[in-house]
Amino acid sequence: MAEKKEVVIQCPCGRIIRSVDEYKVMFIKKEMLEIDILCPNDSCYLRELGFIKFRMEGDKAKFEKAVFYPPFVTWNASQLGREVAERMLKEHLRKLVMERIDWNWVAEEVKKAEKAEKEAEAGSK
Repeated sequence: MAEKKEVVIQCPCGRIIRSVDEYKVMFIKKEMLEIDILCPNDSCYLRELGFIKFRMEGDKAKFEKAVFYPPFVTWNASQLGREVAERMLKEHLRKLVMERIDWNWVAEEVKKAEKAEKEAEAGSK
């Protein structure tokens, strides 16, 4: 009797990702209004698996798009089949955007970064 293969997302580095809670989410690119989605494996050679892009509307951060990069998508498509991988990866992105990201915190961080930049410019004049 054949064993049923577990259907899970996996990074090409070998790290299995069963839940969106396992991704590392880093808000480093504040000026670009992007949040990086990183592999949970600290020694991963890809490291960055995708990103979440947003825009500011007044004091609110508004989601624009979320994308996994082609190497991560292609790897999972080759392991799970294109349709299954696409469905699972879209669900991971949806959950990251809807459940993992604290959009109020993101908006506050952007405002802090903008204020610090203005203060630095004023100080250099």
